[in-house]
Amino acid sequence: MQRILVAEDDPVLSMIYEITLTEAGFEVLLCRDGQEAFEALDAFAPDLVITDHVMPRMNGGDLVTAVRARRPQALTLMASGVNARLLKTDQHADARLEKPITPGGLLRTVRAMEARRAAA
Repeated sequence: MQRILVAEDDPVLSMIYEITLTEAGFEVLLCRDGQEAFEALDAFAPDLVITDHVMPRMNGGDLVTAVRARRPQALTLMASGVNARLLKTDQHADARLEKPITPGGLLRTVRAMEARRAAA
């Protein structure tokens, strides 16, 4: 897993994602919302999409559904404080990270997803 697309409307969290993941050796593309991330899917061709749930224009659940339809090989990680039980079944990501996000927790989750993919 090398390319990670991040959909996050909070600029501080976006910066944390970018610094943490770039320093770990990933290529990262930041998007301000789900619609911008959706529009970048084909050109960026991410291995992983990390998304918040509550965002303007397209929420994270809708983005997860769109990623599955458009790039089914990409993994999805929902990083949100929204209770997963409130999402529709087709909006559940491959993994979930509860906010508040820490750099260590983010990297552990991404590495665990990477390991699961390699083992499959």
